[in-house]
Amino acid sequence: MDVLDLKVKPDDKGILPRIWWCPTGPFAFLPIHAAGVYEGNNSECLSDYAISSYTPTLDALLASPPPKVNEPRMLAVIQPEIPGDRRLDLPLTVKELGMIERHVPKKWLTGLGTKEEPTSVGRVLSLLPDASFVHFACHGSQNLVNPLESALLLGDGDLKVSKIMQTPIQNASLAFLSACETAMGDEKVPDEAIHLAGTMLFAGFRGVVGTMWSMHDEDGPEVVDVFYNHIFGTGGELHPDSTRAAEALHLAVNRLRTEKKASFQRWVPFIHFGL
Repeated sequence: MDVLDLKVKPDDKGILPRIWWCPTGPFAFLPIHAAGVYEGNNSECLSDYAISSYTPTLDALLASPPPKVNEPRMLAVIQPEIPGDRRLDLPLTVKELGMIERHVPKKWLTGLGTKEEPTSVGRVLSLLPDASFVHFACHGSQNLVNPLESALLLGDGDLKVSKIMQTPIQNASLAFLSACETAMGDEKVPDEAIHLAGTMLFAGFRGVVGTMWSMHDEDGPEVVDVFYNHIFGTGGELHPDSTRAAEALHLAVNRLRTEKKASFQRWVPFIHFGL
């Protein structure tokens, strides 16, 4: 921090400086954004001084800014019940969808996963081409041998990354993967971004939020509430800006850490990739 000269106060708008991390080798598994001294009541960490994002490659930062559209579309997909194994149910994803509905104008939002609008792979793929924002609150599965076979687990089957990449999403802007371990890499090839979050970047999304390890179901709604409030506001901005996603996630996680007194294991997993 001293070398980067980042021990400074926020600017006039209260915004902290931004850092993009491009870790390689064993560093790819470290939560650099949470590096700090955790002793007693005077603990401090990197998040106190800067807003962190990650990037799998430097080229990814050269992508064109997200397109601004007159009518942004958001697709929010939840999977509260897991067929065949109710022990894996995610009941609080319903609350998570409610938080999204609080901040995203109804005319812009399509929500799937309720009894009225059940989730299916086919339905999601049919709606993706028109989406600029996507949010998945479900379980994920990583295929370390073939990353394109990694998938988000929906009610009637697996939504594979390969299918997403084959789908033209003209206005792809931001993807929020509120699922476990969506940004966890493979120790055998640490320099390759083969996790779900990385492949979503390669699928065309300029920014992606993922998790480094298992998240607590109850933390999803808390993070989502602050996150989308910052991007959309309470009434929906005319042009919500997905490039504020890193800042929005920083604020959401900081609230989880300071106000909710969440443990280290609970607030650290949430990370942002891309622009």
